[in-house]
Amino acid sequence: MKLISFIIPAYNAAPYLQACLDSVYCLDMGVYEREVIVINDGSTDQTGEVLRLCQSGHPDLICLNQPNQGLSAARNQGLAVATGKYICFVDADDAINTQGASLFPFDRLERESIDLIGINVQQVSDNGLKPYRRYVPPYGKKISPAREFMKDRNLMPCAWAYLYRREFLELAGLRFHKGIFHEDEEWTPMCFLLADSFVALDVNFYYRYSRPESITTTTDKSKQELKIRNMLTVIRTLDDYQKDHEDARPYLQFKMDYLCVDLIRLLHRQHHRKDFRKEAVQILRDLGYFPLRPHPELKYKLFSLLIRCIY
Repeated sequence: MKLISFIIPAYNAAPYLQACLDSVYCLDMGVYEREVIVINDGSTDQTGEVLRLCQSGHPDLICLNQPNQGLSAARNQGLAVATGKYICFVDADDAINTQGASLFPFDRLERESIDLIGINVQQVSDNGLKPYRRYVPPYGKKISPAREFMKDRNLMPCAWAYLYRREFLELAGLRFHKGIFHEDEEWTPMCFLLADSFVALDVNFYYRYSRPESITTTTDKSKQELKIRNMLTVIRTLDDYQKDHEDARPYLQFKMDYLCVDLIRLLHRQHHRKDFRKEAVQILRDLGYFPLRPHPELKYKLFSLLIRCIY
């Protein structure tokens, strides 16, 4: 069995894909083997050619082609064929930190069966390198069940911020919500709710590159509005889950609160239409998430008060 399956969705990623693949193959994993899977999600640029050239040097590279269906469908396709003990998702315009990740205790992955493993992510931009995280986890401590880590924490939602035991994902039936942005905001809480164990390791494993007009930085108003509607879809989906699983509510509530805060903040920061802002807030009101739930944090209290004055 391969120790890690690296799953890399690629859509029009030709300028970045070779560097991404080089970082995965250059990672020193010692005696442990890797599996590299790239899903070409209907690219119309030179992504296919980059993959053909890479396969000439790495014949074990698994290349899957599909019509453009989006990030979630591409990741799901990779999961369907992966055989490694653990899964590592890598975006095609990001990279593995080969120096930092070489310090990862790969033997621990072999010895133990931890469902979720947190890794350190660093953001690379024109301003240099900085940590990309919302919290400092208790490194090295095994938390079981994993949901205990969710209490009073706004989880890092990004799929590439964790390694996943593949058998756990299969047994839990976990797959990405297809056809939406913000799929990670649903995926990550569900993983923590269902996982038996979680450990965060103090290893700088992943480089996230900040690029103009990416999914997260687009200034296209129609895409921004669609993303907010997708956030509402995620909120509805998670709310439906906790209604059916009351035991999940205490663990999921903090994340739900901050999803609503993020949504409202985007409504105003991106200067959306007044009628659209009111529509989105009314949906939150109907779901019982507006006015915002009380929190002890001062910045949350001030934000909640300001928004109540507006709406």
